[in-house]
Amino acid sequence: MKYTFKPFSLVLLFLMTLHHLAFANNSSTLPEVPWRAIAMMERDHPGGHWEGDITVKLRGNYTTLDSLLLSNSMKLMNEMCETIQLSMDTIDKGNIEIYFTDSINEKVISSVIPIVSREEPFFHYNGMKNDMRLMQVSIMIDATTFEDSTRQNYITNILARCLYSKYLSFDYQYKKGREVIDKPVSIFNSEYWSGDFHYKPDFSAAFSPFDSLLIKTVYAADFKTKLPTAIKEFAPVPRWVKRNAKMVLIVPLVLALCLFAGLIFIFYNKLGKRIYNKLLRFNVTAALVLILLGVFGVLYYRISDYLRNPNISFFQWLDIAAALLITLIVGLIAANLFRLIEIAVNRFVNNKYIRVFILFLSIAFIPSGAITTIVNFNFKKDLNSEGITALVIIFIGFVVIGIVRALVAFFIMKEKEIKVETEVKLANLRELKTKAELNALHSKINPHFLYNALNSIAGLANVDAGKTEHMALSLSKLFRYAINKEQSDWSTIEEEMEMVKIYLDIEKVRFEDRLTFEIDLAEDLKSERIPRFIIQPLVENSIKHAVSKMVGQAKVKIAIHKNEQGLMIEVGDNGPDFPADLETGFGLQSVYDKLEIMYPHRFELHFLNSPHKCVLIKLLSTQQQTAVA
Repeated sequence: MKYTFKPFSLVLLFLMTLHHLAFANNSSTLPEVPWRAIAMMERDHPGGHWEGDITVKLRGNYTTLDSLLLSNSMKLMNEMCETIQLSMDTIDKGNIEIYFTDSINEKVISSVIPIVSREEPFFHYNGMKNDMRLMQVSIMIDATTFEDSTRQNYITNILARCLYSKYLSFDYQYKKGREVIDKPVSIFNSEYWSGDFHYKPDFSAAFSPFDSLLIKTVYAADFKTKLPTAIKEFAPVPRWVKRNAKMVLIVPLVLALCLFAGLIFIFYNKLGKRIYNKLLRFNVTAALVLILLGVFGVLYYRISDYLRNPNISFFQWLDIAAALLITLIVGLIAANLFRLIEIAVNRFVNNKYIRVFILFLSIAFIPSGAITTIVNFNFKKDLNSEGITALVIIFIGFVVIGIVRALVAFFIMKEKEIKVETEVKLANLRELKTKAELNALHSKINPHFLYNALNSIAGLANVDAGKTEHMALSLSKLFRYAINKEQSDWSTIEEEMEMVKIYLDIEKVRFEDRLTFEIDLAEDLKSERIPRFIIQPLVENSIKHAVSKMVGQAKVKIAIHKNEQGLMIEVGDNGPDFPADLETGFGLQSVYDKLEIMYPHRFELHFLNSPHKCVLIKLLSTQQQTAVA
C-alpha cells in the first residue's frame, strides 16, 4: 500500500511533537545518570551493541605486560556486564583487535587498518549486523605515546570505548536552556573545538565512575526494556525530526504566513484606507509586515534549533525583542529607501522595461551586497561554511523578492497603461456622444426657427414689402448663426445677445409697437462663454406665452449678471404668471437638455412668479458644484 504524506498530517505531527516535548520530563521514572546520556547517544547513534561472548586479540609490538593489563581490564568489564563476557583469543581473529604500533611495524599495520594519527587511538568498525550489533572492531594505538604509569588506564578506557561505540554530544551539559550541569569526565565525550580551544577525551585518565555506570547499564539484562522509556523521557525528539527540523517546520510556517498575510490584507482594506496620509499608510503596512516576518523568522529558527538541540536551545525574550526592534528600524529605513528609488524611477524613467530592471537590481543586489560587505569586513575570520551558505540563501532570497517585485511592478504599469488607454477611449466616446446629442438638438432647433420666421414673412408678404425684406435679411443672419460653421458648442454672451437682438427685431416687425424689450448686460460679462442657443429659446418662450396673448403692450427683459454663486441669466416678461402645472415645450426642454450635457450638476433652472415673473438660469461656479451634487 502506498501512503501519501499530506501537509495537514505534517502540521498534526508537529503539534504532537511540541506537546510531547512540553510534558516529556514531567515524570521521570529512571535515574538521570546515566540514562539521560544513554538516551541522547542512542537517539543520535542507534545500535552499536555487542551480544554474546566477545574475543579480544592483541596484535603488533605488544609486551607481556600489555597482555596482563588487558586481562585486568577484561576482568573489570566482565564484572560490570551481565549480557556479554570477554575472553582472550591467542589463535583466531578476535572480535576486538588491538594493534600496538611503532615506527618499525607502522607500515605493515597501516595495510590492515588505516592510521590517521599516532597521537591518539583510532577505532575502526569493520561492520555491523542488520540489527545494528557490532561484529568487529579494530583499534590502533601507539605504544610509545603513553607512560607505564597510565598504561592500565589507557587499555581499560580503550576496551570500554570498544564496548559502546557512541559519542556523548556537547549539549549534554545543558539540561534546560541555561541550566548548566557538570559534564562528566568520560571517554564517550565528543571531541569539539571552540575558537582556539580543542577538547578531546583523555584515555590516560583513570576509568571514571560515570563510564563504569554507563557500561554496567548498557549491558544490564533489562537494558532493552528500559531504553524506550529513557528515550521518551530524556530525548523525546525523534532522530529524523532532529536532522530535518527546518524542513519539518516549512509547511506550518507557510500556512501560518498565509493566514497572517490574509489578516494584514484585511487590515489594509478595512483600516489602512482610513489613513489618508500615503507615507504614514505605507509605513504602518510595512511595519506590520516586518513584525510578522520577524516574529515568524525568530520562531522558525528558534523552534528548529530547539528540535535539533533541545538542551542548548532556549528563548531569551529580551534578545528576541531587541532583534525585532532592529529588524523594524532597519526594515523601515530600507523600505522607505526602496520607495524613494521607485518614485524616482517612475518619475525620471519612461521606458517600463528599464523601470522594472532598475527595481529588480535595487531590491536584489543592494540589500544582499550591503549584508555581504558588513559580514566580510566584521566577521571574515569567523565565517565558516554555514555562514557562507546563509549568505547564499540571503542573496537568493533577495533575488526572488526582486523578481516578484519587478513582476508586480510590470503588471501594475501594464494595468495603468490599459486603464489610461481605456479612459482615453471612453473620453473620446463621451465627446462623440455629446457632439451627437448637441447636433441632434441643433438639428431640431434650426427647423423650429425657420418655421416660425417663414410664417411671419408669409404673413407680411402682401401687407408690407419693406418689412418683409427686413425680416428676410434678419432671418438670413439668424440662420447663418444657427448653421454654426465653426461647429462650436460655445459662444460668448455678446455673440449670443447679438443673435437674440436679431430674433427680437424679426418679432418686432410682426408685433410692431406692442413689443418692447430691455437688455441689462455689464460690459465685463460680454466675453463670458456660455452654451449656444440657451437665451434665444427663453426669449421665444416669453413672446409666445406673453406677447401673443396680451392685448396691450408687452415687455421682455433680459438681465445677465454674476455673483458669488456664478452666472445668472434672467428672461422675464409682463405676461400671465406661470401655472402651477407648467409643461415645458420643445424650446425650454432643449435648453434643459443642453445644460445637462454641458453643465452636469452645475446649473439650476427656475420658473419664478415673484418678485417678478422670469425664467432664471444659474450657471454655478466650481465652488458651488459639490453643494448641488
